[in-house]
Parts: sequence; structure tokens; C-alpha cells
Amino acid sequence: MSPSQDFVVPFAPAKDAPRPSGSVSDYVLHEIARRIVDGIYRPGQRIVEADVTRDLGVSRSSVREAFRRLENNRFIRIEPNRGATVAAPQRADIVAQFRIREVIAGLGARMAAERIDLPGHRELARGLLQDIDAQLKAGTPERHRTENGRFHRTINDMSGIPEVGELLDQFNFPILHTIYFRDLAVEAWRENLSDHLDIGRAVLHGDPVAAEHFARRHMHRSVDIAIEIAERLMKEEQATRFG
Repeated sequence: MSPSQDFVVPFAPAKDAPRPSGSVSDYVLHEIARRIVDGIYRPGQRIVEADVTRDLGVSRSSVREAFRRLENNRFIRIEPNRGATVAAPQRADIVAQFRIREVIAGLGARMAAERIDLPGHRELARGLLQDIDAQLKAGTPERHRTENGRFHRTINDMSGIPEVGELLDQFNFPILHTIYFRDLAVEAWRENLSDHLDIGRAVLHGDPVAAEHFARRHMHRSVDIAIEIAERLMKEEQATRFG
């Protein structure tokens, strides 16, 4: 089961990409998300509704809908008497959110391992391990963002608990996630794949304790990475403001 519309993670397209299909608010959402990730809109900066309406040639209602969804995805905050501002994730918020994600991911992996004997599940797990092997042989993280999403969606689906995927999307900071994959280093990519191998093997072997352990460890490692990205964003914003 896919996440609800409110928790769609808007992976921002390139500036010169064709306008995406879907509603006008989808277009506005992706364009604002792209500008945030690209640093055009900085942490703490106001995004004025009238400016977006004029700049993109869309209605105020489409901008408001996009703002609402962006707030649900933690790209922006909407404050009384100030309107929309670019979110600036704080260390305490990041730690709290990722602790929740750690528990949810662990539950999903545990349940996937417990259900490994259901029809087709072993084939799914073997397919994940084959995909990881193919990525390692290719030797490049170029497609890892797509493959990473496929890996986690498959584990979540195998858990038999639709809410696992929905909650992981809900307790997330998409801006940090997007920047992580944009700037992904080879070393981090290999570590990510190593974690996926551990999780996939534990699930395939029907070992729920190991599967939960490796999934939680994988999520726990993300905390320091997310904090580093958030602090880098704030430093860049301060340098722009006071430089």
C-alpha cells in the first residue's frame, strides 16, 4: 500500500525537467521542493504565497494546497502571521524522528522474516539480494536512490503491515533524504548496500531477531548523517545572510 497523498515524498526534479504530469499543486510542490534542495530558498526564509503565484503562473488555491503538503513533508513550516518558511530541522527533532523510524523499520524487517515462508516471499528476498549484487558489480551509486526505495518498499510490503511504509514516510525529513542521495559518496553507498545485504539475508533465512537488529542499526546510522546535513544547511544559510 502506498502512502497517502499527504506523505508523498516530493523528490525534486532538475530545473530543466519537463513539467510533471498531475495536478497543478503537484507541479508547485515539486518546484518549491527543488528550489529548497538547490538552495534557492534557504532554511528560515519566507516563501511568499503571492510571489509563488506570480512566478509560476498558478492560482493561490494551488499554492496553498502545495504548501499544506510541503508542511506535512517537513519541507516548510506555516506559522501564524508569518506564513510559509523553509524548515530548518533541529538536532533534537532529527534524533526523535529517526528513533521512531528505527523502531518502525525494525518491526517491518522482523515481520518480513517471520512471513518468509508465504508464497513468493523467498523469491522476493532473493531478488533483492541479486539486485544488490548487480549494483556492487556496476560499481556506481548512480541508481542507488531508485534501488534503495525498491529495497525498502519490498521489505515493507513483505511485512504484511501497510502502515509500516506510511509511518516511515510520515516520520521523515525529505529535504535531508533528498540531499543525502544527491551528494551520496561511494563509501556511504557501499555501507548502505552492506546494511541492505545484512537485512536481506536475515529476512531470507527467516531470522526475525537478526532482521530487526540490522534494520534498526541501519536506521540508527542515518541519525548522524541527517544531523550533519542539517547543520551544513544552517551554516550555508548563515554564511549567505551575514557574508
